[in-house]
Amino acid sequence: MIASSLVSAALTASLLGLPATSAPVVAPDAPPMPTITADRWIVYDADADVVLASWNANDQAPMASVTKVMTAIVTIEHADLSDVVTVPRFATQSRGSTAGLVTGEEWTVGDLLIAMLVRSGNDAALTLADYVGNGSMSAFVDLMNAKAKQYGMTNTSFANPNGLDNENHYSSARDLLTLIIESQKYPDIKRIGRIKLVSMPERPNFKARTFTNTNKLVGTYPGVVGLKTGDTPWADKVLLGVSEREGRTIYTVVMHSDDHFSDTRELLDWAYSTYTIRDRWLRVFYSEEGGGATTTSPGDLSESHERRLRSLAPLDDGQWNTSTAAELPKSASIHRWIREVLPAGEGTK
Repeated sequence: MIASSLVSAALTASLLGLPATSAPVVAPDAPPMPTITADRWIVYDADADVVLASWNANDQAPMASVTKVMTAIVTIEHADLSDVVTVPRFATQSRGSTAGLVTGEEWTVGDLLIAMLVRSGNDAALTLADYVGNGSMSAFVDLMNAKAKQYGMTNTSFANPNGLDNENHYSSARDLLTLIIESQKYPDIKRIGRIKLVSMPERPNFKARTFTNTNKLVGTYPGVVGLKTGDTPWADKVLLGVSEREGRTIYTVVMHSDDHFSDTRELLDWAYSTYTIRDRWLRVFYSEEGGGATTTSPGDLSESHERRLRSLAPLDDGQWNTSTAAELPKSASIHRWIREVLPAGEGTK
């Protein structure tokens, strides 16, 4: 999926005449990139399946508690949410953020997922890993690494299910973007990621608890519906963001940040102030008149734009192939071809 995103980005750059560089590439009429504290970050338009911008996105670094998104995926694939789990003693002795689990308490897998993803409980992560791994933490970690390999996360290695610092526990912004994309295929993860505050009533062998989401953007910043925070001495602050606003879904990753909430807000503000990918493709067919964008006649398509369209490399996903390139219509019908080939999106703004 990320590979096709990069192809789409390359096509957009080619169409607009943008240079191919390692620095963030932005459409000429897009706002300038914000200055943020994160050393590594990436912004992705989920509707267009394209990376809008990134910085040091392939660099390996500690990932902290965003690890728990993979823990949740592995758990959901190997257990039922209604399964009842007894909390082991070693889990209640875990370091860092905890959900206050008590040895011998009985929790459902579903409630443990909430305690892990909302409260970021390391004790909940260890309890789930112990249950799914049949008492073997290494067996569960093997499942995590196998899933990362399946997803193509080549710059990722898991050493534990909760994200505590370890020299063999790391990822990259691009790999964590892949993790976001894959996690959104699981309705339970999407549902839990949206929770701002949850109260769990008292029941036999279970005391009442209230958890507030560690992601302070959920419920306070327009559109943010997930996904997971992280913070350790080695990793600093990390945040996987999911936002749904203005008919667009944007994913963000910030790593090694001084303020992951502020950085994510800045990236989201920038992403939503840019054109949609469809708008960027169509931008070459518009001219500014009287302060607004008005369509030019089909005959105004320049020869250079036609050459760029004809020379675009084939897409792997079948949206573009050799025959399509060979049969690219002349200017008179280019607008109809664009409507048929380009992905659906919002109108120009």
